[in-house]
Amino acid sequence: MNNGQSPAQNSARSRAEAEGLKTATSLLGRLRKEFGFGPEAPTETRKASPGLMLAMLDEATEAGLRGLSSIPADKKVSFGRLLVEIREVRLRLHAAPSSSGVVGAADFAGAVRRLRGAETVAGLSRSVCSEAAAMTGLGRVLLSEVHDNAWTIVETQFEKGSAPDVTALASTAIAPGSPEEEAVQKRAAVLVLPNPQLSTGNSTAVPGVPLFGAGGYVLAPIAVSTGVIGLIHACRADERKPSVAERDLLDAFAGSFGTLFERALVSERLSEQKRLILERLQEESREAEGLSNAEVAFGKPSGAGAAAWSPVPVPSDCRAPGLEELTRREREVFQLLAAGKSNTEIADELVISVFTVKSHVKKILRKLGAMNRSEAIYRYLEMTDSDASSRRTT
Repeated sequence: MNNGQSPAQNSARSRAEAEGLKTATSLLGRLRKEFGFGPEAPTETRKASPGLMLAMLDEATEAGLRGLSSIPADKKVSFGRLLVEIREVRLRLHAAPSSSGVVGAADFAGAVRRLRGAETVAGLSRSVCSEAAAMTGLGRVLLSEVHDNAWTIVETQFEKGSAPDVTALASTAIAPGSPEEEAVQKRAAVLVLPNPQLSTGNSTAVPGVPLFGAGGYVLAPIAVSTGVIGLIHACRADERKPSVAERDLLDAFAGSFGTLFERALVSERLSEQKRLILERLQEESREAEGLSNAEVAFGKPSGAGAAAWSPVPVPSDCRAPGLEELTRREREVFQLLAAGKSNTEIADELVISVFTVKSHVKKILRKLGAMNRSEAIYRYLEMTDSDASSRRTT
């Protein structure tokens, strides 16, 4: 590729860039190993573009500054020196011209930083097409999911007036020998051109590419630890062909997106688990408080006897004071509550949500004038006994 520099200059720049990436990777590893801050350094050197490394160095610096107060006094000097080294290598990478001739490392880092600011999986998915289009200059970008040996479009970005009809591509099988299969299997971007004689690199001739652009298109896989989860297709709206440099740039961009996507997905799952755990703890706390406030009386079941005890069903025509106000569903909930079952167990047995059970329990306590579940059970026993006695009398 002709970028206005001699081969010797290009070679020298590539060596300097490689040395800077090596130093940055080493510093990231030290920060993570010695102090537990920052992202893990990339293991695949092919994916470690200057732009991606700049974004990781920025993240490492931010994490280090946030955790400065937790560093022991005897290690603060070495920690400070490490942050200074990270800053210096970051400045070198930022100032170095890009060897790709397409986009500078600072621009790449900015795009990755904006993606990182999305924080959620949905936000990342909405942003990736526009960022990829701005980075590569390719006006048509498609983001798709890969599942069941097919790819399905989920987001698009088109230049004004260049939007093609992609309805037919809503869900497309990954055919044997197709560029999509090559990208998934090799986990590497593919340059797809109508005429392979006019291309270089891993280009592929495929009929029908005018849908993506008469000049061909670039295809990059989105890979995570479990495999390839998506694809990014990008092309121009006119007949100009995408270049090898744009293929490599989209490849690095897709790799960064995959890392951020996996991180956001794990974060969302952890947040959901935390929410469920907190809800369960709050429920257990309320039940424990109810037990601690319950009155103690002789004749009530406890221990192993309580587990085996089963209450008398509440008759639908029971006229005991308070019970006649309960609806059919509230009677069902009340009977299970009296058997000592938790809200979750009641929900499972009646096939309703725990939220609905809590709502029924509140109404039951209010109608019976009970302060807690234990008092409600005691009233239940009194009511059913008195109702049974009145039936025997009549």
